[in-house]
Amino acid sequence: MRQLNILLVAAHPADTFDHCGGTLLHHARRGDKITAVSVTHGLRVHDIIVSEQFRFQKEKPDKNEIDKIISERKIAKNAEVIKACELLGVNDVRFLNYEDGILLVTEDKIQDVAKVIRDVKPDVILTHYPLTELFGCGSAHGNVGKIVLHASHFAGMVDFDDPNPSHRCAQIFFMAPEEGTRPSSNVLSGYAPGYCDYYVNITDVVEEKVKALDMMRSQQYGGDYARRTVEVCDGVQGGVITEAYAEGFIRYLPEYGEYLNVCEGRLDKQDEDEILTRKRVSRFIAPYVNL
Repeated sequence: MRQLNILLVAAHPADTFDHCGGTLLHHARRGDKITAVSVTHGLRVHDIIVSEQFRFQKEKPDKNEIDKIISERKIAKNAEVIKACELLGVNDVRFLNYEDGILLVTEDKIQDVAKVIRDVKPDVILTHYPLTELFGCGSAHGNVGKIVLHASHFAGMVDFDDPNPSHRCAQIFFMAPEEGTRPSSNVLSGYAPGYCDYYVNITDVVEEKVKALDMMRSQQYGGDYARRTVEVCDGVQGGVITEAYAEGFIRYLPEYGEYLNVCEGRLDKQDEDEILTRKRVSRFIAPYVNL
């Protein structure tokens, strides 16, 4: 099988693996090249000091102290992400360090992501589903998806300010967590959920994904939260394909070929005894990972 060059562009540092970590590990183990990029530093929305402690303080520190704290927390969070990604086979992790307070689709972000695309030259890009914010789930994830779409088109054009030549990728996969694919925590999410048209069975690497999430102590993902979020989110997606755990994706472009394509998993399971199906789907792994 042809090896792939994969680029993941995420809104926040932990997003570089929390929606697709099992998938990344599968690709890493077969020798594919993976680069992960976080667009923002992720401190205002996910940090035990910046987004939690300061949120309740009436007197905020002065600007110099804030800059110092932000710098320190970036280092701490980035170190966690690098360590977690290494566990999942991803050794090229990059940070664009944009502010994450109000993340808008702007030309500078599009140009920066386009430069990464021209540098990495990916066959496949992974990013967030661009319509997520329509479901009332905030703008960061959806806007990064839009930034990547703009950047992928711009990367295929000539940019005289970029020493790297233009590059066009073959496919974009949108990571599709619960908030983007089914009604979730608010009324807006019930109107137009997305539909995952491709799933990756990650049952064999669930322990590694839980351990990677456990490393994100700066945003309180450790311990039981790591176990439960994998069980709830990836467990639900696994049920869609009658497996214990899975990660769902939405393909940007239609796939094609000379023949109709049916995955081996569906062919193998078409006449399976129900007792075997129930046994496979009912596996509990995430809750018992030793951390």
